[in-house]
Parts: sequence; C-alpha cells; structure tokens
Amino acid sequence: QKLRQLCHHYGALFIMNDRVDLALAVDADGVHLGQQDVPIALARQLLGTQRLIGRSTTNADEMQRAITEGADYIGVGPVYETPTKADKQAAGVDYVKYAADHASIPWFAIGGIDTKNLNEVLNAGAQRVAVVRAIMQAEQPTLVTQYFISQLARVQTIRRLEASVSQSHV
Repeated sequence: QKLRQLCHHYGALFIMNDRVDLALAVDADGVHLGQQDVPIALARQLLGTQRLIGRSTTNADEMQRAITEGADYIGVGPVYETPTKADKQAAGVDYVKYAADHASIPWFAIGGIDTKNLNEVLNAGAQRVAVVRAIMQAEQPTLVTQYFISQLARVQTIRRLEASVSQSHV
C-alpha cells in the first residue's frame, strides 16, 4: 500500500509485476505480464477495464499477439543482455526499430539499458524506457535518474519539433 501511495504522490503508476492477484490485493494501477504468465484475457476479466495490462515481448510475433489480445502497453526487449533477464537472449536495437515502426500501442524499451547505450536506444525510436540496474546499482542514482529524464525529454522535444515542421510542409 505504501508503494502505491508513494507512486501516486509523485504522479507515477503503480504496476505489479506478474501477479494479478497481488495487483488486485494492493489496488495497483495494473499488472505487467511475462510470456509465461496468465493470458491477457483472463487478467482483463479479473482486473476490469480500468487497470492497465502490459506484456513483455521479445520479437515481432509476440508484439502482434499482445496487441491482438488487448494489452494496453508492451515491453520491448531485453534490448541488451541483462542479469535481470539472464534467461532471455538480447533482442537488440533492431527490435526497437521494429516497435517504433509497427507498434500501435504504447511501448517501453527494456533490458540492459544504461547511460552508455541510452542514446542508441532513443535513436532507434524509443520514447520510453524501463530501467532497473542502471539506477539501482549507480553510485549516484539521483544523478543517473536525472540523466535519463533529461535525455527522454530532449528526444521528445526534438520529435515534436520534427512533427510540427513536417506538418507545416504538408
């Protein structure tokens, strides 16, 4: 409950990983499901339409299936090798590029993203990233978090400007 309150205090969503039952118990904003977790349809039946459901995807087929099954958002990755997903082969930035071109719902690049490779991921088309190790193992987590936020904001500003320029030439 305290984590949910803290998230809401800072305007962040509280998403439970893997466990629909816990998402319900703690009144989470949603649940993020791996490929081996419960089907999206069952999660939706249990959670209703007001809570978000996300699905991890590692390739184009999984992405399309998650979208077809009604996911609200998807995780795209792991982009790079990562100890938090040691059993998963890195999907690489080509999958990020694919998501940028084909995903019809919001998506987050995830997996092994850090301050050294963030710009490569953003240049591949990512607008959102999910990170764990880059912040949790940083000597200065606040500074690293601020770096991520500033780079994401920079890219969003550039993309908005590009969109407005291309609109004015139409």
